[in-house]
Amino acid sequence: MAKGLLYNKADATFRHAIYQFVATLGHIPKLRELAAALSRPKRTIRAGVRRLAQLHIVVLQPQSSEILRAAPFWAVPTAFQVQSGKHSWWASCIWDALAIPAMLRSDARITTACACCDSAMQLTVRKGRLLNANGVIHFAVPASRWYENIVFT
Repeated sequence: MAKGLLYNKADATFRHAIYQFVATLGHIPKLRELAAALSRPKRTIRAGVRRLAQLHIVVLQPQSSEILRAAPFWAVPTAFQVQSGKHSWWASCIWDALAIPAMLRSDARITTACACCDSAMQLTVRKGRLLNANGVIHFAVPASRWYENIVFT
């Protein structure tokens, strides 16, 4: 969490609503969708997500207050697609892609490509376990530096 900021009940309400929306509808909500779901003015929602961004709970789209990332989910296509049931989500890295089925407690198929040779890769998570786990996960940036540029990381 960002230094000096405290997480409060309103923050928890916004965070829970965002994740509930993502889990049930399959995408990160737009501010207007979140405002409608919570029956609150859009300006209140905008202030809430900005606060969540300060706390590193969400990442906002450049040039707007729309949510780009509510870890481990991304609002835009990435190289990591996670399919579970009738929904699919985007993740920024394999770590986040594996976190999605863990968070949702569901089976999933992860489609991506090898960062080295660009060969197609498909991973399967079933009953909380990664099947046929071959390969290497590489983290180019230490976790302590991820928020210096979370989009690149």
